[in-house]
Amino acid sequence: MSTMHPTDINAALINLVRKRSPAWWQSTAIGLTPALRPIMALQDARTLPSAADEHRPAVLLVAGLRGNPSDTPRLLAALDLFSRSAAAGASGVALSAIVAANPDALAGGDWEPAAPQHTDLTNGYPPQDGFYGDETAPERRYLWRWICYQAPDLLVEVALSDAAGEPARWAANAAATGRAVAAAVNAGPIANDDSLVAALGRPGDDAPGVIPALRLTTHWPGLSAALATLWAVTGKGAAGEDAAVPPSPGRLALDARRARSPVAIARILANRYGHALAPINYTQGVGLSGRLRLASIDNDYPDPTAGIAALIDPIASDPATQLADAGGAALTGVVGAARLADVTGDAQYRRLFLYAADRFAARGPGQAPAPCDTDFRVEDLFMCGAMLGRAYRITDDAKYAELLAAFLLDGGDVQQDNGLFWHARSAPFYWSRGNGFAALGYAEALTYLPADHPARAPLLQRHRRHLDALLRLQHPWGTFGELVDVPGAWGELTSTGMVGYALARGLRHGWLPDGSEAGYRSGLNACWRALSERIDDAGNVVDGCISTGVMPDVRAYLHRTAVNGHDDRTGSLALWFACEMIALAGNGASWGNRPALE
Repeated sequence: MSTMHPTDINAALINLVRKRSPAWWQSTAIGLTPALRPIMALQDARTLPSAADEHRPAVLLVAGLRGNPSDTPRLLAALDLFSRSAAAGASGVALSAIVAANPDALAGGDWEPAAPQHTDLTNGYPPQDGFYGDETAPERRYLWRWICYQAPDLLVEVALSDAAGEPARWAANAAATGRAVAAAVNAGPIANDDSLVAALGRPGDDAPGVIPALRLTTHWPGLSAALATLWAVTGKGAAGEDAAVPPSPGRLALDARRARSPVAIARILANRYGHALAPINYTQGVGLSGRLRLASIDNDYPDPTAGIAALIDPIASDPATQLADAGGAALTGVVGAARLADVTGDAQYRRLFLYAADRFAARGPGQAPAPCDTDFRVEDLFMCGAMLGRAYRITDDAKYAELLAAFLLDGGDVQQDNGLFWHARSAPFYWSRGNGFAALGYAEALTYLPADHPARAPLLQRHRRHLDALLRLQHPWGTFGELVDVPGAWGELTSTGMVGYALARGLRHGWLPDGSEAGYRSGLNACWRALSERIDDAGNVVDGCISTGVMPDVRAYLHRTAVNGHDDRTGSLALWFACEMIALAGNGASWGNRPALE
């Protein structure tokens, strides 16, 4: 008897099948279990965003929800047989598979204690609230989110029966009922319950659109024959509803979201975010700044100046009362005052901005400036970059450039040899938004530091090393994991927008090379695709991490709540990214021999 852990056996088999059919599949971690085991998928490379021409129809097989150790190798054997058969080419299907959806339930080999619990993942969909910090069954949340945003044209759950000789039975959800493929396999209706298959067929607020799905129940010796029946009726077919597997409504919804221009998405975001400044915080101030910038590059966007001035005037009239003891997050809440001064010519906004910028003050050699955290937290990289860089631009006073450069250089040890940034000197975790803050902060600094400044070359070298490291870890669908170095960690949208902004800014200003070998343009396109898919027409966002201080361990970061809906932080920073995409397409703006306030 093998002493290998069942999950290791399944991982080895997944890798074997992938290697036997490299033109078909790549293995990808799509989620995590309570024991932090990755949930693996075999993804058809032709369905990836990087594919030259995304292939349709796309079919996704899901198996192993109940956690039976024998299910995975049996399905993999059927997949291996299919991939090397003539039926594979004839079917026209781009086939992906999750063959071990419940890896923790497989724990318990002859050298490891049995799993403390056996959670059946067949039911419990759609998951409600608390993404992704479920202590008992986060797998449901990972599976649901990944499936909904992969949006296959057809999902097939394989439920292997223990009853010997049981004939194959097919059941269809509401989205598949009446379609050609359901009729061809003689599928009956599935119960309207909380199973994965049934839930995918019902409209939901947290999914772009429904996904036709079938459940195949069969004893394992009949699995290959049952799947062969499916392959015989699937295919590219026609583009219309009479095709065996037409595009799913979920896929069409994502296609429509991606088809929106950066201008269209920026307007959606500007209508939702940047309309308040209470409390005074960067999460609000970035939105105000983004609306002003959008008005400067989109002639059809209504001028927001008067409304924004009304929000800022009470602070501008008496900044000391509200900002004298403010931290960096609050000081960065008035980042838009610099642009407001340019737009209106009113000196009070310039005075307000410089009052806030002057709160950043040197503490001494090798120390972070006040009010930054003495532990050199990465949040401060953004706040200093945004405030001190703009202060230098509008005053030409070298003290701002020197303070900013010294801070970035002194805090360089937070960036590790692998190019990534810890959350802080005392927090050795590669938090996703923390790395977004670092990318954004460096981009802001490089925008405003003089070309001949002695710190510019080393800072650019660090910035490129950081971006290179991030792009090596970018999810195939464009997001970055909540902990960027943990395979399977959920994709966080705020960091995706921040890294995308840094890439677009660097390409536009020319400090990042724009060529296929460098990879920055393809990384940017992946960021933009992911962001556009996860913002609906009302400006709701998907999976923006809530406010996060330094956490004690990996689990604490992974269990931070992911916001779905209104989120000022994610929405405002996404607006900055959208504006930068507009500027990149139009080659930006200039301000004499210096950059405009951006």
